[in-house]
Amino acid sequence: MTEEISVRQLVEREFAAAGLTPVSVLVRSFPGETIAVVEVDANYERALAVAQILDGKISGGFVTVRQVASKGTLAKAERKPVKDVHDERVATLLELLSARSRTSETQPSLRFIKDVDERLNLALSPRHQLIFGRRGVGKTSLLLEAKRLLEDKGASVLWVNMHPFRGWEAGKAFLHIVSRLCDLTIGAYQGRSTAAAGVQQIQVLRARIEEQLYSPSANLSYEDASSLVPLIQQAIARFSVEADKQTFIFLDDIHYMKSQQVPLLLDLLHGITRDNPVWLKVAGIQHQTRWFIPNPPTGLQTGHDATIINLDVTLEHPERASKFLSDVLLGYVEECDALPLSRVISSSALERLVLASGGVPRDFLTLCASSIQTARQRTNASAVGVQDVNNAAGVAGQTKLQELEDDAAATAGRSAVLIGALNTLRTFLLTDKQITFFRVDFRDKETHGSEYRVLQALADLRMLHLINASLSDPQQAGQRSEVYLLDLSQYSGSRLKQRIRVLDFERGHMVLKRTRSSEPSKAGDTVLRLVALLRQGPMFPLNDLANLEANATEL
Repeated sequence: MTEEISVRQLVEREFAAAGLTPVSVLVRSFPGETIAVVEVDANYERALAVAQILDGKISGGFVTVRQVASKGTLAKAERKPVKDVHDERVATLLELLSARSRTSETQPSLRFIKDVDERLNLALSPRHQLIFGRRGVGKTSLLLEAKRLLEDKGASVLWVNMHPFRGWEAGKAFLHIVSRLCDLTIGAYQGRSTAAAGVQQIQVLRARIEEQLYSPSANLSYEDASSLVPLIQQAIARFSVEADKQTFIFLDDIHYMKSQQVPLLLDLLHGITRDNPVWLKVAGIQHQTRWFIPNPPTGLQTGHDATIINLDVTLEHPERASKFLSDVLLGYVEECDALPLSRVISSSALERLVLASGGVPRDFLTLCASSIQTARQRTNASAVGVQDVNNAAGVAGQTKLQELEDDAAATAGRSAVLIGALNTLRTFLLTDKQITFFRVDFRDKETHGSEYRVLQALADLRMLHLINASLSDPQQAGQRSEVYLLDLSQYSGSRLKQRIRVLDFERGHMVLKRTRSSEPSKAGDTVLRLVALLRQGPMFPLNDLANLEANATEL
């Protein structure tokens, strides 16, 4: 990787000296050969001349130049604004949103948008970290951006998608991960004549791991896997000294593993990092994940072994969520030259998208695509409207229920508990109280911890959205509550309820209104007015979820 980085730096320096700015530089190293692929959108002949010079400077390698179409091929003066939602560029935007709303190692974010809390800088730090957030909030995007930057700095990086390990025991998952870690270090040793002893040690260790993994009589228990931890720790220590590298292990979607196996796996991996510059970056849904067992201490203990990075951009700060999500969407719009955005999505529809998504980027982009598709079915549509978003949110509700069952499958009985809890909340809010938000008393969540975790799981799965983490009570000093909003999918579209009080998002602030009514809305455009609106939410007794939890085999 060090060789790859130095070649990239050399290429970029030579092209810059020639006054050229490549569209991209891709470097690939193979045994005995290094290839640099440079893409340019102008000055192709000059780029070829620079490449010929570079060929003589790269030992055992060469540079190839490709000419690509410029993103700015159309002069600004020739660009025409989007006419309406039926414009061909909007069709391209729709395709891009549909294809790129989900990120993966092979398909990173279209454009990574930094948040105000600079959590990317935290993810780059040499520290074990647990990255938590709701499904679709951007955990994978953050890790992939951190992975890219760390590789550019010369670090060794192992990326592991935990989804294929669902249902596995910790010992088996650990052996597969360290087998790949051995491959990574062996690859880093290539071309180092002085590293024969170190690479031989890892090759022998890898053979032993393979034997334990694939032998018909092998025992892949946690105890048997732990016997290899000291040997792996020593081999990694030697590699770290000889290669002078830090190593980062990224575990994405850890919540897909059985919850009781996660602390065991993290404990094994933590063992090989001891006294080594090796750092774990573990991403998952917090209330679907168990990462530490106190007795005996097993796994990663927050505050001691690892720190938590919380990625949720909630509706507690709607203006911040709106700014962040709008910036994300703008990257897609600019990519397709589908400007101005106001001719694609109306300002009121954009605010409804923020509310409907609960601040979750993937939901925001998916709902945006669905809303555009719905609007384009109307021949006279000019731009996406609020009703298009409502209809899209209603359809998305079924998908969310499926995802809820999928995410909950790692724990026996959990799916039934969560669906039952959601139905209980819907009845309480929409039938009994005819309102879309509620409060949970701080003291209630302390005395009903198990039921509160069910509530938090629904929030992690985007069926509920936190809109205030600490609301004071006007009648009792010192009494506080949390405020949650029911997801729009549960009362919009085909499920639209009449004459219920709903929280909406208009002109940058929350508004309380009643559907299908001429009753004037109440704006929370100041702190005091917003607090007054939120206090109208009924107090939900967590004890209403007790029977559901009692019937579950495990949470």
